[in-house]
Amino acid sequence: NLNDCLTCLNQSGEKWKDYDFTLNLLNELMESEYSIGKFEMAFMHLEDVLENATSLDDKFTAYFYKMKTFAEEENRDYQKGIVVGLQICKMYGITIPNSPNRTDLMKENVKLEMKLRNQPLTVLSKLPRTDDSTVFRILNEVHQYATFEGNNDLAALITKRAVRFSLKKGFLSKDMVSILASHVTMLNKDISKAKLTYAYGNAAEKMSEVFGEDKGLYAEMQLVLHSGVYPLLRPHR
Repeated sequence: NLNDCLTCLNQSGEKWKDYDFTLNLLNELMESEYSIGKFEMAFMHLEDVLENATSLDDKFTAYFYKMKTFAEEENRDYQKGIVVGLQICKMYGITIPNSPNRTDLMKENVKLEMKLRNQPLTVLSKLPRTDDSTVFRILNEVHQYATFEGNNDLAALITKRAVRFSLKKGFLSKDMVSILASHVTMLNKDISKAKLTYAYGNAAEKMSEVFGEDKGLYAEMQLVLHSGVYPLLRPHR
């Protein structure tokens, strides 16, 4: 039992003296408590990690669940989750405004075009894959919260910034695929953006194939394509 283990660790006076063991135990505990709805307990453990962990990467899981406890507890506040999530992104070198304006979106479009250098979005599928998502997990969650809040401008900006960041880092994560899939779902609502929707959908499909062993991810992508993208594009073919 993880809680019994923590109790023994506290009583022994060895807590945080064995740094790696304590960090891993608290990370497991906060995930476990969060999964069964014990948000206050999860928050207590993550605060312990944030106070004692010595690096940003070691604090990542705690920051991740801190964002989720604000956004997904009983009194869920997606806007608070967005604010906390974007603060974490800033720690990793990605600065995104909470409420982007037209100029922010225009600049991001230009920066993305420059980064792609006339290459199609499918170039992302040619990047080496990684199972270490780190900041992309945060971007994916914040993208969802923005969508729930109806903040489509923020969701669009996150998508394009995530694409640029993936190209900059030179790797592809599953969370990047999910971000694109969510963006495609949002674009589906505007028939005037059918060809743009297809471009993003095609890229997301190619990217999902990189993680072919994840049947759930591939099925999710196929559902997005066949329920929205292909019917939307058909009149334009």
